[in-house]
Amino acid sequence: MKSLRAQLLVLLTAAVLLAAIVQAVVVFNNAMREADAVFDYHLQQLALSLASGDLGLPGFGPGGHARDDVDYVVQVWSPDGQRIYVSRPRLELPDQAVLGYANVNVGTQQWRVFSMQAGGRTIQVAQPLLSRRALALTFAFSSVWPMLLIAPILLLAVAWVVRRSLKPLRALSQELENRAATSFDPLEPQAVMLEMQPVVRAMNGLFARTRQAFDTQQMFVADAAHELRSPLAALKVQIQMLGRAHDDAARQLALQRLGSGLDRATHLVEQLLALARADSGGQESVEPTSLTQAARLALSDTFELAQIRGVDAGLEQADEITVEAPPNGLRMLARNLVDNALRYTPAGGRVDLRVRREGGCAVLEVDDSGPGIPPEERPRVFDRFYRRETSPPGGSGLGLAIVKTVADRSRAQISLLDSPLGGLRVRVLFGCPEQGSPTHVPGAVTA
Repeated sequence: MKSLRAQLLVLLTAAVLLAAIVQAVVVFNNAMREADAVFDYHLQQLALSLASGDLGLPGFGPGGHARDDVDYVVQVWSPDGQRIYVSRPRLELPDQAVLGYANVNVGTQQWRVFSMQAGGRTIQVAQPLLSRRALALTFAFSSVWPMLLIAPILLLAVAWVVRRSLKPLRALSQELENRAATSFDPLEPQAVMLEMQPVVRAMNGLFARTRQAFDTQQMFVADAAHELRSPLAALKVQIQMLGRAHDDAARQLALQRLGSGLDRATHLVEQLLALARADSGGQESVEPTSLTQAARLALSDTFELAQIRGVDAGLEQADEITVEAPPNGLRMLARNLVDNALRYTPAGGRVDLRVRREGGCAVLEVDDSGPGIPPEERPRVFDRFYRRETSPPGGSGLGLAIVKTVADRSRAQISLLDSPLGGLRVRVLFGCPEQGSPTHVPGAVTA
């Protein structure tokens, strides 16, 4: 059942009906027992009144008898065993040797008999059980019927209570329906009932995450529009120059510049798409992933760039290590580190990768023989679209920003150090213990 209101109505109605039925049964049984007790008490009182004397009973005396149209039957026995009184001459109850209450069958009818002795006489007072039960049922039903009348009133009260209890939930749903698509203001938990406050707090958390995703998307769109404007404008100029070329040499130069411009625009678009995937990394789950395989794939993906730039790139140490990270994100992180190192390393230079363990951490290191980065500029290189003045052409300023985004999602630590090759060393630490940090390296800048 999907409706909370209908479910509450059904459950509470069932509870009210069950309680009413149980109470009616209990009250009915108690009424029947009390009626029997009252009728037994009447039998006893009648016998006691007869024991005090003849009380002027009609026909009282030896062989005497009275009318047979009364509900009770009375018999009196003399000390010598002679019946001296009977209220119904055509109905004779057997002589009861046992005093007190007993059920006696006379013909097809059952009687309730009370016997006692007084002054040597034995007095019996009897009443038909069928008559007793008819009177008891009348008494019991008169006790139960008010409850049957109250049950519908209780059901109406239950429906009213359910409707009133769900009113805050309806108000909350109306408030959410009337909200604008771009409104992420938190709800006030104290304004709702205590039971709804965890739901409101969870919704506020969802609003905060949605606001962050929305702001990230807006920032990405703005950055993409800003960064694509210059390459596209340059491509337009180069196409115009190609159209104005008058000889083969000028045409060849224009084609070469146009190709370079297309390469830069393609690289920028690829980095923007990579950054968009990294920002929306919630779609890819974090799972055990081979760090060594990611390093190998990074070298394979950038092999052509290394050949073009004349840089010796290789995997110097490759321990088989698995880390908790998004698989595609980890490959993107390693590829961007290698790509960034290749673009800053001059021809004839060197780029080395290492995958190893250090203490309780998995380590990915990328060394290059490029110009390096001055310590004062290292904290800024993780900003989006940040490029140093001495940066080589063709970069986008997104490589390390993508690395940091993936590292944050993988709970990894990034450090920028001086490389023994003369350039920059980028160290990424995965899975470090919470207690105790990895060994500090002088001059390291951690993102």
